[in-house]
Amino acid sequence: MNRMGILTKVAAFLVALFGFAGICLAENLTLTVLDVGQADSILIETGAKRVLIDAGEKPDDVISQLREKGISNIDLLIGTHPHADHIGGMQNVVENIDVKVYMDNGFPHTSATYTKLMEAVEAKVSSGRTRYMTARRGQRLNFGPEAHFEVLFPEDKPLEGTRSDLNSNSIILKLVHGDVCFALMGDAEEDTERAVMNQMGQCQVLKVSHHGSRHSSVAPFLDIVRPKIALISDGLANKHGHPGQETLDRLAAHGTEVYRTDLMGELKVVSDGHNVRVTTAHPAIAIQKLNVNLVTAKELEALPGIGTKTANAIIAYREANGNYATVEDVLKASPKQKSRLEKVLPFLTTEGTNTSGIVAPAGQAPAPVQNAAPVAQQPAVQTAPSSAIVNINTADETALMRMPGMNQTRAQKAIEFRQANGPFKTCRDLMLVKGIGVKTVEKLLPVCTVE
Repeated sequence: MNRMGILTKVAAFLVALFGFAGICLAENLTLTVLDVGQADSILIETGAKRVLIDAGEKPDDVISQLREKGISNIDLLIGTHPHADHIGGMQNVVENIDVKVYMDNGFPHTSATYTKLMEAVEAKVSSGRTRYMTARRGQRLNFGPEAHFEVLFPEDKPLEGTRSDLNSNSIILKLVHGDVCFALMGDAEEDTERAVMNQMGQCQVLKVSHHGSRHSSVAPFLDIVRPKIALISDGLANKHGHPGQETLDRLAAHGTEVYRTDLMGELKVVSDGHNVRVTTAHPAIAIQKLNVNLVTAKELEALPGIGTKTANAIIAYREANGNYATVEDVLKASPKQKSRLEKVLPFLTTEGTNTSGIVAPAGQAPAPVQNAAPVAQQPAVQTAPSSAIVNINTADETALMRMPGMNQTRAQKAIEFRQANGPFKTCRDLMLVKGIGVKTVEKLLPVCTVE
């Protein structure tokens, strides 16, 4: 199939498909970052129009979520670039959903995932059920009567010689809904960000590139875009260490509120054309690092993917060889379980007390209140009231009882322990109190503090 030749035939169709830009904003626009683990998928809806950008990595992940939402047709399906964590579930979407237009960057790839996807796309195009389009800088796609997409990248000649050419040639989109702008960055890295930042201009909402990689969201880009809200799609304790602390620090320096699928689940942003509001699937998970040289097997078993056998192997290696010098040395405890152990390394440390710090970036707010009221012009985030956070070193019995999983007996025991042993050093130290176990502590961590 000559994909470039199809472009001119598709242009007129897209204008008819997405309508004409209007003046009165009668319809809200909803952008949802689906919870697909260490992958990417974004659903955008306004009126009866739907756009899906990327489709995660697992074959059934996105298609099942679309079905749960009652979605049986997509107006525009976009594969930002051919990495499996962005197109792994795309074939299933193409084959099982009515897709009017499929768009990609037009740069072929050799992977089996990409090849099978394009075979499915070509079959739909040949039957006349789907149209194909190649994304190129300068295109504008009207999305319903009140919003539009601007394609900012790629150009006809792809970037070459970058740290990752596949990532660097991602489709970059600017979505405009009235006064609200969304920067949708694929897996772009510094070269691409510098190429589009002036055209992107200021955008209130940034879909952070490359799962928050330290190679993306560079300072010059953020200086121009100045996002108020950042959305990160990543998997809990992923082996890549995403989002990178450097990226989180840069976002914090720009005063950007950060929302992450690994800590908050599905992220939803609703725009009325003037303001936005953000809701999340659940309150932010407060994850604390465990000192692998002090941790017990029971505590290790509370980590994702760690069973009794693996936990005991970590403890046995420590007892036989002395303290771990680095968290990476944990991989030596059970070489056959390397892939599983790699996933929990971000939860571990070799310093401090048994619990030493929260993985979520400093200053990040808890998840917003559902249906939070928008803030004019500067779409700030609505957060849980400060009264929801309980200092277990100063709280009285009534305040402790309000915490998830606590009752009067446990509250009384916590106060007795505090009086006998001094202030709690960390919230996880509540497990030292008789009658308070791991499951109870995990429930109350999001609202617990010792400061």
